[in-house]
Amino acid sequence: MKTKIQFVVFLLGMLSAITGFSQSNVYYRDANGIIKDQKTYNEQKDKALASMREFSKSMNIYEELDQEFNRNDSLVYSYKWHFTDNVDRTKAEIERKKALIGKVFPINAVKTLDGRVVSIDDFKGKPTLVNMWFTTCKPCIEEMPVLNQMQAENSDRFNFLSITFESESAVRKFLKRFDFEFEHIVDSDELTSDLGFQSFPVNLFLDKEGRLRVIEGNIPYKKNENGELEISDGAEFLAILEGLL
Repeated sequence: MKTKIQFVVFLLGMLSAITGFSQSNVYYRDANGIIKDQKTYNEQKDKALASMREFSKSMNIYEELDQEFNRNDSLVYSYKWHFTDNVDRTKAEIERKKALIGKVFPINAVKTLDGRVVSIDDFKGKPTLVNMWFTTCKPCIEEMPVLNQMQAENSDRFNFLSITFESESAVRKFLKRFDFEFEHIVDSDELTSDLGFQSFPVNLFLDKEGRLRVIEGNIPYKKNENGELEISDGAEFLAILEGLL
């Protein structure tokens, strides 16, 4: 409650201080807490989409907006951009995902690749990163070295688990070619379908009670000093896990 009150006070101060935003009563707060007016927001969104279309001309953008503040003529949204070739499908999937937030993740007596039978109770006590993937998913494979490094450096603080709908034989064949050091649950088509995930990878963050708190896609990509996109070091994901300690 204290944090929420502090945030509202912060927004009141920001909105009264930023006189340059007076032409618009709609504002957007990014992940770093920076407040933007409608014009700045639209310009940055259009620039980001143009950059993504350099890689795929069919790319579009779905804006996931959450209202955070509404007072008098000032309306503030937090936002997340999802780049997709099917906006309607992405919107429906995100709405299904949001319905899962706060619920205990439904792992119930399933067998891991190494023969251990686990349920969600086995992962309570520490925050858990659940990576959902499949063997021919290129973005899934690209983030595995970063996930492996996170697991190697933080296994004492967090649980790391992977889930795929693919068969045990397919995963074992894959692991002969690629390193993926998470504990693996395979043949989980029913669980994956029930949760409604269709785009991969998906990274789920569970709190110490096994409740789903945060849903992300792949590890973010950033531009390096040469202007080239490269995968980050996973600091964003570690920050989420640390926030659940």
